[in-house]
Amino acid sequence: MGIGLLCSPLVKSRLNLELKRLSRLAFYQADRQRDLIVRFHRVRTKISKHQDFYCWEMLYPWLFAPLTLWPIDIEGAARHVLAHLESGKRVGPKLELLLAMLGNPPAEAVQDVVIAQDHLVQQGSYEKLIKQTCKYDTNEKELCDDPEFKREWNQIKRSFEVDEFRNNKGIIRRRPVQERNFRSRDWAFRWTLERKRFQILFDAFCHRWHLYGMQGDKPLLLKLSVNLTPHGTMILIPSYWSFDRKRDLNWEGIMHLHRARAGERQGPKLSPNKLAKHREAELARKLQAEAASKGLRGEAKRRWIMHGLQWHPATDESKLKRLLKFGLKSAARL
Repeated sequence: MGIGLLCSPLVKSRLNLELKRLSRLAFYQADRQRDLIVRFHRVRTKISKHQDFYCWEMLYPWLFAPLTLWPIDIEGAARHVLAHLESGKRVGPKLELLLAMLGNPPAEAVQDVVIAQDHLVQQGSYEKLIKQTCKYDTNEKELCDDPEFKREWNQIKRSFEVDEFRNNKGIIRRRPVQERNFRSRDWAFRWTLERKRFQILFDAFCHRWHLYGMQGDKPLLLKLSVNLTPHGTMILIPSYWSFDRKRDLNWEGIMHLHRARAGERQGPKLSPNKLAKHREAELARKLQAEAASKGLRGEAKRRWIMHGLQWHPATDESKLKRLLKFGLKSAARL
């Protein structure tokens, strides 16, 4: 299904633009989805007359959103819907409900932030968000030189044909740990199959040495890392890591990532505490304006505002500065 088979210059132009947009994505999304995009453009005129074509239009923009933001298997859903439209079948009310629940993908600005981070994560690079790498470097070197670690890994290699369990990059990975201690379906202990036996033993080995896998004979030590998921921002602090919240993480960078899709809630959706803070910030701004109109400055100005807020006179002035700063940022939203 090459591009050359698409006759219309307009179709070719549109397709090329979409493939270029797809190429921005990390984690090999373009490789997996290219044929699907080409296939759609080949049958676009035909399926646009289908009464469920609007379902495809709802799903299609998600194909250009980064995989990190997918709450479901978007590619699989798209192939399913496209096959139905091509054959003239209806997609059914349950799938229509799914698409209604799915809604629109995040805004382009959000996607741009996530795509940039995805490319760093794909390379295993968290340095932009991690201030100190020396802890990792030190522990990795100690691990590589540890004779007990080498002995245990050699025991595993003598017991199993480990090359059978490597991926195309030569990496063997432990099973991922899910949020809130939920376990995958293959979590159950099954000692009958060789692959199961190896995976269980390898998971225990990785737990013992704080690994997420092995690449050849090189241990892949867990890193202090920050990852976006469809549901939130996840920070993993490895159990061996002596964590310093001020020195280890670039909180400004982390909050830039998180806030990209964490829009402020407004109006009646605000929690009582948040709403109270907004009201107090608005009052502080008004008191600040009144103090300025009276010619008050410095300490006299601060005392005037604090008195109007009914705060204790000994309240740290940094609290007032934070409240005024919050009020400036939120004034346009309320």
